[in-house]
Amino acid sequence: MPKAKIAKITNADHLEKEISRLKKRTRKLEFDLGERVDFFKDNYKTMAINSVIPGVGKHTGFISMASRIAGIAMGSGKFKSFATSAVMTAVEFIGVRLGINLFSKYQQNRRKKRARKKAAARGERETEHYDE
Repeated sequence: MPKAKIAKITNADHLEKEISRLKKRTRKLEFDLGERVDFFKDNYKTMAINSVIPGVGKHTGFISMASRIAGIAMGSGKFKSFATSAVMTAVEFIGVRLGINLFSKYQQNRRKKRARKKAAARGERETEHYDE
């Protein structure tokens, strides 16, 4: 940004002219800022997508083509129901596996505690019979 010219003000008439010039400049800067904000609003979606997956906002390349094909496919009811059922099946499988693992760990901890209590009741040393 160029350095602003400092006008030499010698009388009230020059002061009024300088005030009006500065007001015009202020309006021009406000208008430019408004245009930049509008540009930002229009391109916000593309910029957000580009920050997550670079290159998708551009309309070239494999990722962009794949995203367009995925958008068309998601418009199809059959594909959407297939994708939904596949995702739900995967989520159920993962949930069941996590549940089984958590239950197994819980059971092993209970068995270890019971074995320690029995050993303590008999006055024996602690021995581990389970693999960790």
